[in-house]
Amino acid sequence: MKRSYSSLKSQASKRLKTKVDSLKTQSSLNFLVEQSKNAFIRYLRMPPIFFKHQLYSHEPNSRTLIDCELQNMFQQNQIRLFHSDFGIMLMFTSDYQLLIEQQLLNSNRLKQHFIDNVLPKSIRLSTEKNALENNFQMNTNDINLLIQSGLLLPKESDQYWFSIPGLAPLVRCVEKGRRILLQMLARRTYREMSMNEFRQRDTKKHCLLGFEYHIHDLIGANLAHIIDTPTGSVVRIGGEKN
Repeated sequence: MKRSYSSLKSQASKRLKTKVDSLKTQSSLNFLVEQSKNAFIRYLRMPPIFFKHQLYSHEPNSRTLIDCELQNMFQQNQIRLFHSDFGIMLMFTSDYQLLIEQQLLNSNRLKQHFIDNVLPKSIRLSTEKNALENNFQMNTNDINLLIQSGLLLPKESDQYWFSIPGLAPLVRCVEKGRRILLQMLARRTYREMSMNEFRQRDTKKHCLLGFEYHIHDLIGANLAHIIDTPTGSVVRIGGEKN
């Protein structure tokens, strides 16, 4: 049965109760989903999409473990990983399948083939024309339709990134959130602000995906960093110095 955007809330709620082996990474993902899922549906009309660096920010001392757990989830086809200019993006496979269904409404054969056969056997960020044609029996028209639908992005000659369609609104949203939060920090005398005060600031109009989504993007992207003080955490502009 075809799913719709209205079903995303119930799907996300069920997902929060699902137990998987990747506990630390799953916990961080669950937190980000809970904080941003409604905003994604309301403002972007798409399922939640995250960046790997947001997980690094949420669990700053567990980067290697996060990498291992994400790869394990990827291999089990629980999540999909994607290349982007902002860094590695990820979304739950069930959510990605929803986008595929929306993009390939008029090609049921290709839609099912891509979901049932190509994705589970393509545990990479990219693929090749030769693999699509020989391993998955796709023709040129199939490949062109996937490109036109935004599910494949040309990489090099006869190579393609797996991609997420309709990302432009998310990119604009993330860029705006970064700009607003950095401006707020830059106005302070020492270019820093306590996390508690930061959370209390009115950022809803500009940080549409929620403060937690945008602050973990900012910190994970090394545009700001956390300083632990006796009175609590402080956010300071700029990357952390080793």
